[in-house]
Amino acid sequence: MEENQIEVPQEARGYSVPWSIIDTWLGIVLLIMINVGLLVALFLFRDEAKQFAQGAGVVLAELIYLLPVLVIFAFKRIHPRFLGFEKFDLLTMGLGCGLIAISYPLIIAHNLLLTYLGVNTQGEAMMKMFSELKSPAWLFATAVIVAPLVEEIFFRGFLFQGFRQRYGWIAALLLSSGIFAAAHLDPVSFIPTFILGAVLGYVYHRSNSLWPSVILHLLNNGFAMCAMLVAMRFPELFPS
Repeated sequence: MEENQIEVPQEARGYSVPWSIIDTWLGIVLLIMINVGLLVALFLFRDEAKQFAQGAGVVLAELIYLLPVLVIFAFKRIHPRFLGFEKFDLLTMGLGCGLIAISYPLIIAHNLLLTYLGVNTQGEAMMKMFSELKSPAWLFATAVIVAPLVEEIFFRGFLFQGFRQRYGWIAALLLSSGIFAAAHLDPVSFIPTFILGAVLGYVYHRSNSLWPSVILHLLNNGFAMCAMLVAMRFPELFPS
């Protein structure tokens, strides 16, 4: 082996994709730059931002996760099929559902601890956001339909695969899940989001298909959003 050649870990071999680890980190940098630009724009145009968030603007804000992938794939002429738009078996879905079910007690325990400490949970913040909206339809559609597809393309199809081919699947799982949790910009929800990201990443690793993680992400978000709508509609069922 030449002195300047970087050795790839044994477990990372066999997971080749047509973009490099540099491209993977570049995608993260591009996402950060886009988010910073968006935050600056929201700060400078606060009144317009409120109107923006009341409608289809929430969908457009979620779509920014696609921009780094589109830029890199267009520049390197990579076909979208490499993201993992492949068939999958039902056993993978069953495994994913089981892991999600196992993770829920951990997330509930985390939220109970936050409540005991007097810290508002992610659910409480979302309910407040819902109550301030004229209509929650756009937010509901974004969380249940748009976010699962867009976020899985970036975090599992692009990031996880990029990390996996260089560092191995375990390191890729931890890195992509940590970035997934941090990207939600909510320190309170970091642990639950990290757990969800780890489950979705593992299911992707087992299937090499984007669809199981998209479906599980959709089901998780749909359950959470429906639970919040029920809590808002029937507050007497959820005494504080």
